[in-house]
Amino acid sequence: MSDTPRRILISGGTSGIGHACAQRLAANGDRVWILGTREESLRSARETLPLVGAGRCDVADADQVDQAVAEAVEVLGGLDGAFVNAGIDGQGLPMAEVDATHFRRVLDVNVIGSFLVARAAARAMSGPAAIVFNASVNALRPETGFMDYNATKAAVVSIAKTMALELAADGIAVTALCPGYFPTRMTAPYLQQEETKAELLARIPAGRFGRLDEIAALVDFLLDTPAAYMTGGVVTIDGAASV
Repeated sequence: MSDTPRRILISGGTSGIGHACAQRLAANGDRVWILGTREESLRSARETLPLVGAGRCDVADADQVDQAVAEAVEVLGGLDGAFVNAGIDGQGLPMAEVDATHFRRVLDVNVIGSFLVARAAARAMSGPAAIVFNASVNALRPETGFMDYNATKAAVVSIAKTMALELAADGIAVTALCPGYFPTRMTAPYLQQEETKAELLARIPAGRFGRLDEIAALVDFLLDTPAAYMTGGVVTIDGAASV
């Protein structure tokens, strides 16, 4: 990590991967601001993490995103990095049974929401800076029963690559992170069912699920200047499940 505290924005920072990243970065001296959707979870994060601040925001709402990011930038005095992490799961149903209304909401949060947060962050940045998108290994190797989620995460990877091309000359590095299974609120329904857990572990050559401290360390690195030449990269952290 840089000797100078970085000013970092994290969307979806109240739980799971986002919370783990906020915890690591703030503990290491970075100035961290998180976004979340529920006031109670934001309050808990403020009480338990050494954050500069936190704001309530539906990432699918352009006005809310612009206002929330503007508030963070004003208090932080600028922005050196953003972890675009907020997302929701699909229905977990075969494609033929997916509800179109729910699919639109997954698209709104995972795709439009990622774009809106990244756009607002990029507008506030001057290089050197970094944006890391949290996509999914499902973007690279689709999982049956998750067509809606798979599609949105593939779109996130494409957004990240496009932004990397457009922002490279400005010194803003953009990468897409593709995690496998980690213990989060979203994955709990799968990882806590013994039969499903065994099926998932059988697909992972490493024989285990990821640890939140592992992915937090990787995000920490990707947000730092030594990773700048990785811009445009798609980084997996999945125990070789996608190989």
